[in-house]
Amino acid sequence: MVESYPIGDVDFEWLEKVVRHAGEIALRHFRKVRATRKADDTVVTAADGEVEAFLRDALSQAFPADGFLGEETGGSPGRSGRTWVIDPIDGTASYAIGLPVWGVSVGLMQDRQPVAGLFYMPLVNELYLSHGSDASFDGRPIHVDESGHVDGESSLLVTSEAHRNFRIDFVGKARALGSAAAHVCYVARGTALAALLRYFSIWDIAAALPILRAAGGDLRYLSGRALDLAEFADGRKCSEPVLAGAPWALDYFTGRIEDVGRGA
Repeated sequence: MVESYPIGDVDFEWLEKVVRHAGEIALRHFRKVRATRKADDTVVTAADGEVEAFLRDALSQAFPADGFLGEETGGSPGRSGRTWVIDPIDGTASYAIGLPVWGVSVGLMQDRQPVAGLFYMPLVNELYLSHGSDASFDGRPIHVDESGHVDGESSLLVTSEAHRNFRIDFVGKARALGSAAAHVCYVARGTALAALLRYFSIWDIAAALPILRAAGGDLRYLSGRALDLAEFADGRKCSEPVLAGAPWALDYFTGRIEDVGRGA
């Protein structure tokens, strides 16, 4: 795959160090913070704000012409056409109750299209990365599962409310691990066949989507239509359930998952 967007001025070794340091900030607060609720009823902690402030400062100093969009502090336009999209702790609900599946998500978008991303899970020390033309897990190339094989040990990653909102016909195991970005990255490395996402925002997938695409997968609305990032690139919630997977897995699960949540 050939790079389609200009990311040549990004020092990814430097960026990895920045993201790992952000993870260290989150670890210092882990199991010591109390969660509160935001206006949209989602969970937030003091660590979210501290991590985002650190990342915003580091990125704005390194790339002053670029825009910024963060879950906690909103957006600021840039002059370059590029935007750094940050979820300081993806999986805050899991983080807040002391579970391990959460991470720091830093995605880079050019003209509202994802071009590169890093997702770092500090507690398990796992780093997922895409420069736009490749995808790696701890420095090793990764790829989605293209076997087309489904059995009782196959995994579908789902939202924690899946039992209330979906009817799923699947012989394998459905798991909810607590982080949308982690779910997509697990699909990218072939650990799960697919992931089902619901009511997420652009910062939940801005880092994971380029990783998934470079690994041979993609996102698609459960209805079957192609994903349109412009519909929620400004920070709004995605209005439809979405599947992540290899092309064959998207086809397989589209016919086996029914949305029965009626907006709940």
